[in-house]
Amino acid sequence: MALDGWFYLLPAAVAAVWIFRRCGWWFQALCFSAVTGNLALLGVGYLGSFTGVALAPNLFTVGAATLFGVPGVLNLLVLRVLALG
Repeated sequence: MALDGWFYLLPAAVAAVWIFRRCGWWFQALCFSAVTGNLALLGVGYLGSFTGVALAPNLFTVGAATLFGVPGVLNLLVLRVLALG
């Protein structure tokens, strides 16, 4: 994965953590979901070199990870595996 792909994840994670610390409990849960989704996308991207199935961080995948969290990343991963098979 190219180094420029990581620049999508870092601002999203920093903004989510910053908002997470300033808002109420329902928004904290939303931000927690966004942070864990982006961390899951980061992990899938890192482990992709070992497994052969990777998700490149682009605007679509980072958006899905931010909006839907870990289930969104798992959905993208399943769709990627089905597309390869």
